[in-house]
Amino acid sequence: MSNSALAQAPPSTAASGLDHLSWSGIQMYKQCQKKYFFKYIEKVPVEFVPASLAFGAAFHRAAEFLQQRQIEGAALPQLDELLAQYHAGWKEITTEAAEIAFPKNDDAGTLSELASRMLSCYRDHVEQTAGAQPSRIIAIEHAHRFRLLADVPPIEMRLDLLELSGPDLIVTDIKTSRSRWNELKIQESLPQLVLYAYGLLDMVRELGAKRIVPRFLVVTKGKKPVVQIIEPKATQEDAVKLRQQVSEAWSAIKAGVFIQRESWQCAQCPYKKRCLG
Repeated sequence: MSNSALAQAPPSTAASGLDHLSWSGIQMYKQCQKKYFFKYIEKVPVEFVPASLAFGAAFHRAAEFLQQRQIEGAALPQLDELLAQYHAGWKEITTEAAEIAFPKNDDAGTLSELASRMLSCYRDHVEQTAGAQPSRIIAIEHAHRFRLLADVPPIEMRLDLLELSGPDLIVTDIKTSRSRWNELKIQESLPQLVLYAYGLLDMVRELGAKRIVPRFLVVTKGKKPVVQIIEPKATQEDAVKLRQQVSEAWSAIKAGVFIQRESWQCAQCPYKKRCLG
C-alpha cells in the first residue's frame, strides 16, 4: 500500500451524507474503494460512459416497455416497437454523455444490431412462457428501501420485475451477458437475490403470498442470443454472509477507508484520469 494511496483517503465524516446504500454500490466498493468515493461521496461527473452501460440501460428500457404492455393487457409489442424504445434510451444516455467508450470492433451500429437480436429473443421467450406459466405482474422497475441491519443505513433496491404466480412472489432481475452464466457467476451474484428476499418480506405478507422466488433472467449477447432462467437456492449461511458483507462495507465507508486500487479494470473506469492522472 503506497503512502499516496493512504493520503487520498478522505476523513471519516465523508459518509455522513449517505442516507442509503445499494447492492451495486457495495459491489463497487469491494471492487475499488476509490471509484466508490468518486461516485457516491464526491459525486463527480464521469469522464465517459462505457458503451456496455449505455447498452444495458437502453435494453432495459425496451424490456420495461414490453412489460408495461403486459400490465395493460395489450398485445406484445413488435420488434420494431421494442427497437424504437431501445434507440430512444440510447439517444437519451449518449446525448448527455461527454463521450461513449466503445470496445474494439463495436460502434452504435453494431450494438443496435445486437439489440435487435437480443430483443427478438427476449420477446419470443415472453410470448412462449406467458401461457405456460400464468402470472400477474405486480410492478416493474420498483424502487424500495428497507433496513437490513440496525446500525447500517437503509438499503435501496430497484426491482426489474415483480410477479404473483399462485402462492409465489417472483422477483426477476434482468441481466445482459456475453455468455451463459456458469456456476461460479451464479454463486457470485447470489447475495443480490438474498438481499431482495429480505427486502420483500413485508410485501409477501401484504399480498398473502407464501414464498419469495428470486430469479435471474439472463439474455446472452451473440449471433444467436438465448434466455437463461436461473433460480438459485440460498442457504442460511448465504444470509449470514450477506449481512456480514454489508456490515463490513459500511464500517469501512463510515471510517473513510477509500484506498486507490490500480488494476486492469482501470482502463474502463470513468474516473481514470481523475484517479491516476
